[in-house]
Amino acid sequence: MRPSDNVTPSVGGAANPFIGRTYDETMGLLLSARHYCATVQPGEPMPDRREARLNLSCEAMRLTARLAQVMAWLLAQRAVAAGEITAEEARDPRYRLDAHRICLADTTAEVREMSPKLAELMARSLTLFERVARLDAQLDRTH
Repeated sequence: MRPSDNVTPSVGGAANPFIGRTYDETMGLLLSARHYCATVQPGEPMPDRREARLNLSCEAMRLTARLAQVMAWLLAQRAVAAGEITAEEARDPRYRLDAHRICLADTTAEVREMSPKLAELMARSLTLFERVARLDAQLDRTH
């Protein structure tokens, strides 16, 4: 049994299996990002220009920021479903999705030139962040 199988988080107080599947997707993407950073990226040719290398590092950090934001939000939703915090508490800014300006920037095309694998992870993480941002916005409309 996976951890997400025993708790179905909620949005707006209703059980939502979509959140459980999103948790699984996020965990899979986190593992893929870890694999990329640990084994793929070190073997990729580095850009010649210092600015390009810095940009590549910044984009890897953007990937990490997106995934960290999404996972933190999902864990808060799981806490609501488990009765560890209330739905009202989950609407507090400290449990909400944050860093929209950084996380919603679509830099996939620029990254693709330097690292197709990182670009693929960036595109997947952006889609995931956008989807969770819509769910987070629903919290405001449910009460």
